[in-house]
Amino acid sequence: QTLLVCRVGEQERMAIPLAQVARLEEFATSAIEHSGEQPVVQYRGEIMPLVDLAAFFSGEPGQYGEMRHVVVYAERGRSVGLVVGQILDIVSERLDIQRRAVRAGIVGSAVLQQRVTDIIDIATVVASVDPSFTGARGGVAGMAA
Repeated sequence: QTLLVCRVGEQERMAIPLAQVARLEEFATSAIEHSGEQPVVQYRGEIMPLVDLAAFFSGEPGQYGEMRHVVVYAERGRSVGLVVGQILDIVSERLDIQRRAVRAGIVGSAVLQQRVTDIIDIATVVASVDPSFTGARGGVAGMAA
């Protein structure tokens, strides 16, 4: 399977199946706005919510410079950006989950490039931002007039 390997937080290696990645983007920290408490960015004519994966997994926001590395996940015309510390590599390896998940948002752990790497459960992470994201007709389109 082809996987996008990234650094999350200070040293944690995580991977996302490349089939679930729509795009890789970089946004200036100054481009990040807020809708309520949710960080968002204007992206391709829409307001795209951002999930800081370091904060999601550890409760502590990541330390970033002037630019944020964002993995864009898209489904049915909607997008969510996953903020990572650094994109490390794209690898094609046999994915053999050796340790099942011990926390929300992780499918399990595997050895990739001879290093233990957690595999991200995109559905759980995205649902933390918008539980209706993968469901039918969420948001404004589903509201009654």
